[in-house]
Amino acid sequence: MDAKHYFDVEAYFRKLCDANRLARAESFRFCTCSGIESLQEPLQRFARDKAFFCVDDINDGSITRGQGGGFYKHRTITVFLMRRYTFNDEPSRLHALSVCRRLMNQLLSKLIVDAEDLENELVYLDTANVMCRELGQYFLNGCTGLYFMIDISEPVDLVYASEEWQS
Repeated sequence: MDAKHYFDVEAYFRKLCDANRLARAESFRFCTCSGIESLQEPLQRFARDKAFFCVDDINDGSITRGQGGGFYKHRTITVFLMRRYTFNDEPSRLHALSVCRRLMNQLLSKLIVDAEDLENELVYLDTANVMCRELGQYFLNGCTGLYFMIDISEPVDLVYASEEWQS
């Protein structure tokens, strides 16, 4: 990442999914979606996969000026962790939700470590305030989980270059 290239969220979280022992043991499959209203990839794979590690591939954001005068692209990253369970079996649902909670905590602990490492591109990750929400019991029959949202504010190069414009 630099002021001209944004952090590759999808590649980073795919790597985390592949490297996490709990995600591997519970057969979480990495995928993408376009928000909670459009969980297209998990729904397409619902019959054959039992757990989903889904990163939202669209980001709302804003460009802001920092206190030092530089500009930053502020984005919110959303990650969905969902796991199937036996329909109408409350202990099964609670177990599936528990797995998602544990995985989220492990991911957040890794994000904190990575954000504090000054030699990587995650130093602009805001780990001080992570919003999370569990999905309702009837969100998707036979599937439960949660999602969390984490902010990143990356420097952006907005230096005017006259050669980019016709006079």
